[in-house]
Amino acid sequence: MYYGAVVQGVVMGCIYGLTTLGVNIIFGIMKIVNWANNSLLMVSMYIIFGVVTLTGTNPYVAMLVAAPIMFCFGWAFQHTVIRPLYRRETEKNPYGLLLCTAGLGIALENITLMLLKSTPRTIKMGITQIYVDVGFGASVSLVKIIGAVIAVATTATLWAFMSKSYAGRALRSTAQDRDAARLMGINVMRYYDLAFGIGCGICAIAGCVYSTFYQITPSSGATVGHKAFIILVLGGIESVPGCLLAGVLLGVVEAVGAMLFNSYIGEMLCFVVFVLVLFFRPNGLFGRRAR
Repeated sequence: MYYGAVVQGVVMGCIYGLTTLGVNIIFGIMKIVNWANNSLLMVSMYIIFGVVTLTGTNPYVAMLVAAPIMFCFGWAFQHTVIRPLYRRETEKNPYGLLLCTAGLGIALENITLMLLKSTPRTIKMGITQIYVDVGFGASVSLVKIIGAVIAVATTATLWAFMSKSYAGRALRSTAQDRDAARLMGINVMRYYDLAFGIGCGICAIAGCVYSTFYQITPSSGATVGHKAFIILVLGGIESVPGCLLAGVLLGVVEAVGAMLFNSYIGEMLCFVVFVLVLFFRPNGLFGRRAR
C-alpha cells in the first residue's frame, strides 16, 4: 500500500521537478520570477495538441516542434520586451520586471480563452490506458513513467550543459555577478536572451508530458504548474538537481498524504513541508549559502 503511493509520488515528483526547471533557469540567472510560467506551460500544451491533431503524430514527436517554437518565443520576448526594461534598471535585482512576466501570463491565458474557448481537449494515445506493474501489487501509468524518464533526461542534459559547455559557464558567471561577467567580455544581455529561451523551451517539454494525461484548457497551466514555485524554493534557487529532488520529495509527501487521508490533506502537507524547510533551511535543501 505504502510502496505503491511512494512509487506514484516519485514518478509524479519527477514531473513536478521538470515543471520547475524553466522557472529555475530564468530566476537563477536573471533574478526575475517568471510568473508567466504556468501560462507558457498551457500554451505549450495547446501547441502539442495542434501538432498532434494536424499531423497525426504522437506528443513525443510533437515536442520536437513545440520546444523550438517556445524557445524562439522566449528569446524574442526577452529581446524585445524585457531587455529594454532591463537597461533602464539601476539595481541588480529588477523586481519591477515581475509585472512584465505577470502581464504576459495574464495576456496569454485570456488570448487563449478568447480564441479557443474553454472547451477541454485531450490527446488520445494507444498507451494511455497501459499500466506497468512495479511490484508488490502496485502499477503506474506508462505515460507517467515516460514523463518521469523525460524529466530525468532533461535535468541531466541541462546540468551537463550548465556545467560543461562554454555557454553554460557564461550563464553561471552572469548569474553570480553580471557586472563582473561584462568586464570579462561576456555579452550579458545575449545570455539573458538565451536563458529566457531555454526556460520557455523547457515549458514545452513539460507541456508535452502533461498533455498525455491531463485535459488541455486555458486554465491547465495553473492547475498543473502551481507547485513550481514551491519546488523552486524548496530545492534551492540555482540548483538544477535540487529541482528534481525537491519535486520527488513533494510528490511522495502528496501521494502518501492522499493515501492516508485525502487529496486535500496531501496538498496541505506539501505546504507544511515547505514551511518547515524554509524555517530550518532558508536557502532550500540544496541551495548555497549567500557569501
